[in-house]
Amino acid sequence: MNFNPTYIITIDGTSSSGKSTISRLLAKKLNFKLLDSGKLYRSAGYIACDMYDSLDMVKDYPGLVSKISLKPNINSHEYEVYYKNKIIDSLLYDENIGLAASIVSKVPQVRESMYNLQHSCVQGNGLIANGRDMGTEVFKDAQLKIYITAEINIRARRRFEELIDKGDDVHYQDIYNSLKKRDDSDINRDISPLKIPNNAHILDTSHVKPDAIVDKILNLYTITNN
Repeated sequence: MNFNPTYIITIDGTSSSGKSTISRLLAKKLNFKLLDSGKLYRSAGYIACDMYDSLDMVKDYPGLVSKISLKPNINSHEYEVYYKNKIIDSLLYDENIGLAASIVSKVPQVRESMYNLQHSCVQGNGLIANGRDMGTEVFKDAQLKIYITAEINIRARRRFEELIDKGDDVHYQDIYNSLKKRDDSDINRDISPLKIPNNAHILDTSHVKPDAIVDKILNLYTITNN
């Protein structure tokens, strides 16, 4: 039984299924703080790239995490990442940073250090924790667990259109193949694999708008909070 006064909603799920959009909308509706765990691992990758010429040189993995500090943005409710007293959120989505993040996130010492950092965000009236192991590993006692998914062709199309809108030169089939590879990696990795948490509510966003999904979660929150 969880007696923590902070109400925790975990939102796990597949890549490009709409987790981030849904989490942001929900945070604003409920006035909860929002923790994006994927951003934390990207931050560790960014710091590793900033401190070392090669990831092979990293020895003190917990030291990477110790340089991260988090503060919630008043307007977005989302925890922003500070490194050397500067917000680095906008610098985390370079492809090289993503590759570094995928490497450091597999290191047990990094995940252990992240566990403590993520639990430091449990404060105030509520927290929405978005990621791939929030309900299974990090916040096992969360009051409400959500698992977001969608058909892979729809997720690939969404990602493709998102990148095209940004002006990137991409091909749909490449995006599809990349997502399939990501799914396989997430599901089959040794440390904190992607899986549906116990007691989670599975929501498929394939043919449902984010606002409608948020309404469903709000209904579940009302039921569990009474």
